[in-house]
Amino acid sequence: MKATSPFRFARAAATATLSISLLTACSQSVEQEASVVRPVRLFEVVNRQAQNLREFPAIVAASEEASLSFRIPGELLEFPVSSAMIVEQGQLLARLDDRDIRNEVAVLQADFDLAEADFRRIQSLREKQVVSQSDFDNANTRLKAARVNLQLAKDRLSDTVLTAPFSGRIAQTLAENYQSVQAQQPIMILQDHKTLDISIQVPESILTQVQEERVDSSYQPVVSFAGNHGTEYRVSYKEHATRVTPGTQSYEVIFSMPAPEAFTVYPGMGATLAIDMTQVMGNGNSASEYIVPMTAVLKDDASGQYQVWVYNTETGTVTPKPVTVGRITQSGITVTSGLEDGEQIVSAGLNRLRAGMEVKPLERERGV
Repeated sequence: MKATSPFRFARAAATATLSISLLTACSQSVEQEASVVRPVRLFEVVNRQAQNLREFPAIVAASEEASLSFRIPGELLEFPVSSAMIVEQGQLLARLDDRDIRNEVAVLQADFDLAEADFRRIQSLREKQVVSQSDFDNANTRLKAARVNLQLAKDRLSDTVLTAPFSGRIAQTLAENYQSVQAQQPIMILQDHKTLDISIQVPESILTQVQEERVDSSYQPVVSFAGNHGTEYRVSYKEHATRVTPGTQSYEVIFSMPAPEAFTVYPGMGATLAIDMTQVMGNGNSASEYIVPMTAVLKDDASGQYQVWVYNTETGTVTPKPVTVGRITQSGITVTSGLEDGEQIVSAGLNRLRAGMEVKPLERERGV
């Protein structure tokens, strides 16, 4: 019998030791993997109507605005208003020096009186067949011309006074008292201070989906202002443009609202208008639909059915749940059935999950 070489024995012992070490390491790795709780990113299912709440930057404008001017040239003699002043309809806003026009009215009034007296005299003579019909017609023509000239002068006299066409606020004054102004030269801007217009730009991609007969006419969007974010005000639809805004592919839509009493809002201020697009687009049964991330839905190869993985907050485990999907939107994929409001589903890494697997919600570190 041949003696065993010491080297061969040592090699066999080393091999056995290495195998035991590898088996031990594998066993520890399996146990460690089984004990690790996988972190997952969760997505909370909320009503699709809330997800369709769109916010648009808005600009505040006066519901009614007028640039006021005189119809005739002249020198300002009275200018009792200033910017931000509240005025009432019919209140005096400005007056021109009317001395020359008053003198003109006096002269034309004398011409009219003379023409009227001459006409009556010739009319009386005509009735007696003393003067010709031609003389009577000429007197009548002179009277009519004098009446027109006098009325024009009186109109010019009334045009020396500028009054408020409606109640509102003087937004800006564009002239100074005792300044000479030209006809049609704006001297102030008057704005309605009781009603505000809220103007937004709506992209054509949204406007094309709005059908007038399906819009809920009772629905009122809400607006918040830059200096008062905690308060929202309801607005009503007023009008929209059918011509694209130059330089954009959007259309202007205007809403109106009463001016807030507890908060000062001036035309030109910024605001944010929130619109529930579900109410505007009239999607009948949209309350049972949900929009979830594309990565939260996976098609099961065995059943061929789409499914999501629902997280159980009590047990910390996940369970697959079949769902029915609809159209794909910019925000994600629409789930038409199978989900309930408030459920939390895994939004990524679905192919690594198994039924009953223990997971933990992924929480971002601060600053990441």
